[in-house]
Amino acid sequence: MKHKWWFQLGVLVALLVCAGAWGNGEVRSHRDRSKVAQLTEKMKTVCVGRYLINVPSQADVSQSHATVAGFEIQTIGESEAEFHKRIEAREAGIAARGPATDGTGGLIEARDLRIPGVVGRTFLYGLNRGYLMKGDVRVEDEFVSVEAHAHVDGRSFTLTAKYADEARARLADALLARLQSRGENDIPRVQGICIDRGLFAEPLPVREADHSVLHIGLPDHPDLGMAFVSMPGGGNDPDLLVRSAETDASESTAESLRVTKLRADKRNINGLAGEELLERFREINFTTTFAFMWETRGVDSDPMRPFLSLELQAGIGPENGGMPAGSSLHEDAVLDLWGAISSSIRLRPHALPEPRPGANANANAGNAMPDPECAV
Repeated sequence: MKHKWWFQLGVLVALLVCAGAWGNGEVRSHRDRSKVAQLTEKMKTVCVGRYLINVPSQADVSQSHATVAGFEIQTIGESEAEFHKRIEAREAGIAARGPATDGTGGLIEARDLRIPGVVGRTFLYGLNRGYLMKGDVRVEDEFVSVEAHAHVDGRSFTLTAKYADEARARLADALLARLQSRGENDIPRVQGICIDRGLFAEPLPVREADHSVLHIGLPDHPDLGMAFVSMPGGGNDPDLLVRSAETDASESTAESLRVTKLRADKRNINGLAGEELLERFREINFTTTFAFMWETRGVDSDPMRPFLSLELQAGIGPENGGMPAGSSLHEDAVLDLWGAISSSIRLRPHALPEPRPGANANANAGNAMPDPECAV
């Protein structure tokens, strides 16, 4: 009887502990979902490549790894005087490298940009002589590096390519001729590719290799980070759910027990057919982290349908040396935040072309009207 009494007491204590944990979880869920509801009540729209995404107005956003037509792009906020000083120093530094022909050499040519309203300069440097084999025939080849620097409206834009020739240098100038400066929250009203604080407006000389990454952070939740990627679509890589299944098959039993799939299915977002994988991890140090991902493959050689990816990680705090620190938001709140942001991904509407004189006023009656954010 004594042992039975202790057993019953143990069961009661366990039930009370579980009830308390459940109650605490419910309280935290309600509290954190309220926080996210406030965060997402006011959103701002960010243009990435040819697409738009809404993020909380207080989110910290930055763009990186931007490329257009194979040129890497950097944006710097500075005055025209600062621009001239920096470019003069850059030119002097390149010129001092010497005459080597292994790619480490100095300046070959420097010339001013001849674009109305734009101040700038283009450098060709680092001559690299080599050869290619076409069958059994050796073909001599050479290439250079190119930098095209432009300053407009208090911002500087730099296009760089490590392997180029004179034709690619002219292409950099042609791209900069299509460059428009824009404010951080400005949504362009013309066709083109958004970059950090700028837009390459159509018609562009080429429409290939557009790539951009948007980083999203929340000041009050440093453990939570998101990234939205746009890059050329198509390809033969396995889809997200196939990759996930392959990873599951290679994991040990102990590893698989730590992972819970909250959602793993196809998901269409505003006409974009994609796949979604939402996972919760129980870390070795008993903290809880989350990894969410959505992808759409895109269409090969179609600049309007690139590969898109949205990722979220929660629970990896920078103050913990990259080790799991536990999510600062309850699972329900993380799901709410993910839903609010991911559901906003959409192709940026373009301004309607001006009607031609004498054109039928009803000719475009069946066309979709542009997003009010982008209306002329």
